[in-house]
Amino acid sequence: MLDRPSTIQSLSGWTTIEPIEECRKMLHNNAFVVHHALAGHPLFTVEALAKVAEEAAKRKDDLYWDAGNLSITDKWGAVPKPDMTIREVIDRIETAGAWMVMKHVEVDPRYKAVLDEFDAFVREIAGPEGSKLLSNTEMLVFITSPNRKTPYHFDAEVNFLTQIQGSKDIWVCPPHDRTVTTEDELERYYAVTTGAGNYKPEAERTARKFVLRPGEAIHLPVHGAHWLQNHNDVSVGLALNLEFPKWMYADIYRANYFMRRMGLKPRPPGGSKIVDRSKAAAIGALRQVRSIVKR
Repeated sequence: MLDRPSTIQSLSGWTTIEPIEECRKMLHNNAFVVHHALAGHPLFTVEALAKVAEEAAKRKDDLYWDAGNLSITDKWGAVPKPDMTIREVIDRIETAGAWMVMKHVEVDPRYKAVLDEFDAFVREIAGPEGSKLLSNTEMLVFITSPNRKTPYHFDAEVNFLTQIQGSKDIWVCPPHDRTVTTEDELERYYAVTTGAGNYKPEAERTARKFVLRPGEAIHLPVHGAHWLQNHNDVSVGLALNLEFPKWMYADIYRANYFMRRMGLKPRPPGGSKIVDRSKAAAIGALRQVRSIVKR
């Protein structure tokens, strides 16, 4: 009898539910849930994070917050930033209708240690070859008011959305379904704006709904459109991200954007390795020239 493939568990309680071989197949292709032991961790209480937010505010572009009602079709920035201090927003988080994100929290060594354990966990799922494609691990922290919605969007990062406090519903679309996320949207995402994704009725029909509770994290595949609805409590969550190299998607889609503007019909990534490498090399060379000119 064959042994059942094993799950894996990290020192901080990161645990796969399905066998690691199944998780490796789903990585970058499908949403799946894992467990962690960060719920109730003293680094992620609202009070501890209030101090983290004040530090993030001292760094350029590392803190964002707003307050107001949003629908899943809205874009980032659709509601104004409230006329309150960071501490006031957090003190009123239960009633403010607010959403706050702190970026690069790992500059604090205590949070970096947590992030390193996550990084090791994901790399074990990815395996030796898959791990070579992953870099720039980072941590974003979210504090969100009860019942607040997060609008429809997709991301370029390899993302594990991690629930620490409170609970929420999340809908995740298949990342390769081009009726939901079109080639034009992907090209514009990389070349123009990260808000390029537009909600469509097809998203409702193709999305899988998950309920995310403390102690759970969900893998959101790159380009997998998703939206969220908080439940009745204040939510604390993390986005734990890694990045693919630019030549894998970003530079190809940037090249395709410019080619489409010239009236051409470029192939999506994956159609031809030679063509993909040529596009990525061209964009990489252009980026290098611009860097030299800026000096």
